[in-house]
Amino acid sequence: MTTTGLATLADAIVATHSSTEPTTWDAPTELLGAAAVLFTTHPADGADELLAGIARLLSHGPHPAVTLHAGPPARGPRELDILHHTLATAAEPGRPPWPHGPADPARLAAATHALTATIPCRLTALRAAAVLHLLHLLPDTDGYLHRDLIRRTTWLLDPRTDDPVTLLLTLTALDDPLAPAPRSRTHTRERHPEPLPLADWDLWPAPGQVLTLSGRITAVRTHSHIAFADVAWDRHDAQFAFDPTIATDLHAGDLVTVRGTCATSRTGRPTLFVRHLEHHEPGVPPPLPGSALLTPLLGPLRAHLAAGGFRETISPVLTDGYFGGAARPFTTWAYAAGRRQYLRVTTELDLLAVIAVGTARCYEIGPSFRNEGQRGRPTAEFVMLEAYAADLTLDQATVYLADLVTATTGLTAPLTHQSFDDAFHEITGIDSTDATAVRALAAERTPYTAEHTDDLDRLARRLWRHSVRQQLRGLTAITDIPGPASPLIAGIGRRAQRIWLYSDGLELAEIAANERDPHRLADAFAAQFAADRHPAHRTYQQVIDLYDNGLPPCVGFGMSITRLAGLRPTPVPAQGRTPALRATERTP
Repeated sequence: MTTTGLATLADAIVATHSSTEPTTWDAPTELLGAAAVLFTTHPADGADELLAGIARLLSHGPHPAVTLHAGPPARGPRELDILHHTLATAAEPGRPPWPHGPADPARLAAATHALTATIPCRLTALRAAAVLHLLHLLPDTDGYLHRDLIRRTTWLLDPRTDDPVTLLLTLTALDDPLAPAPRSRTHTRERHPEPLPLADWDLWPAPGQVLTLSGRITAVRTHSHIAFADVAWDRHDAQFAFDPTIATDLHAGDLVTVRGTCATSRTGRPTLFVRHLEHHEPGVPPPLPGSALLTPLLGPLRAHLAAGGFRETISPVLTDGYFGGAARPFTTWAYAAGRRQYLRVTTELDLLAVIAVGTARCYEIGPSFRNEGQRGRPTAEFVMLEAYAADLTLDQATVYLADLVTATTGLTAPLTHQSFDDAFHEITGIDSTDATAVRALAAERTPYTAEHTDDLDRLARRLWRHSVRQQLRGLTAITDIPGPASPLIAGIGRRAQRIWLYSDGLELAEIAANERDPHRLADAFAAQFAADRHPAHRTYQQVIDLYDNGLPPCVGFGMSITRLAGLRPTPVPAQGRTPALRATERTP
């Protein structure tokens, strides 16, 4: 269909839509009714998760319903007309529309552009219309096509696109949208099954020696008579020199194995002058996993904790219940057990149980998962060090943790102690108990909080996190903190037995002495439950039982490994080039 024909079709669709007053599309009835096929005639693996995805999709409604051009006198969302007409336009002449026939991507893109330029289109409604379309197709399909439609439904319910053209092109593509075909290049070399030869990196640089080095190319520079490539692997990097004819097929991201002589370039940089390219894998520079920034810290951290008598533990990541403040958990479904399970919010409960059975000191390093946002950004997981000690006081634990920080990061600042009120006054010039001054400062710096509360402690803490703590210098332990604390912490308000540890204004950890009275603990949990929107499977009773059965006095601390890693003076380099190693690190 020509551009003029598409414009005419769009005008005809708009005329049909405007022929009657819009109502509301009854998406829940249609989508959930069509989804019954997932549980009856053609049961689908993961049907309950698909249904949950449909429910999330419905939360973006309601959508207007109009008389549909593609199927009078039916009514539905405008986007259903866009979907049906686009698929019909993209079909090859004489062939049924997708998925029973191929969809020409050029015609599909042109039709989508033309129709959505004239017809208002909400992407969530188009996604819902596509899900409904697939659900209606399921009863008449089986075998491979049925499985393919289920996977495309899954893809639609876990959106990866933000425009209608890409959505429909991906939906109708020949390849699986959840597992696209691998990237290929015209010029590739035979793939070798042997491991990469990496041992010679320990000899690099070795002037005059012939070395075999493997790694990933991070940059290629071609000149008239010579070409250079920067290659990196692990903590090593090197410059390779090639004949330009060899280097024409090399790109950043390729894995190479080369053999050559180590010498020096005109600029004095150690360079491997390549005689032979033994291996070549096309690739792209992959993103550096966030965990790579943390792993150099784990060895020194574990060694320090072991020397301090802390025993490492491992607790389940997936549990039947969850524990930890008012944080929301990530929820999944255990098919074999037939019940809901949760990604842990904290390891605290398991560490307390280890202390209860007779361990003096224990810790765990691992991810905690909180299904909530942080400062406007979604937070999926973060790596924490959580530890408990039955033979340390609060002050002793603070000194120990400060020593752990300096020993594992190279910081040299001594530990200082300040009360919250003294630090607040020193930085802002006002008393944190002066209601008039604090409210005036909050109205200036944090107006939203100031408009929604008159609680003096809450305002002071909000100001602290907003602009006060950043002014701290050195390694600082903050005591006598106002406001509510965890029910597990002994004391309330400024008398709560807790300390915040900072390094140049960056909050690293909280150290706290635990509440010992199970009755006060139960009352504190009950008060927290009263305001908890998601209390159903929290496992607080297990904590109360531990204390009721003689849990000894103990001190605990939790520290972000991500923040601790940021304090290291020589962080792991970002993806791409790595810095040259010090001479001592090159010694075999």
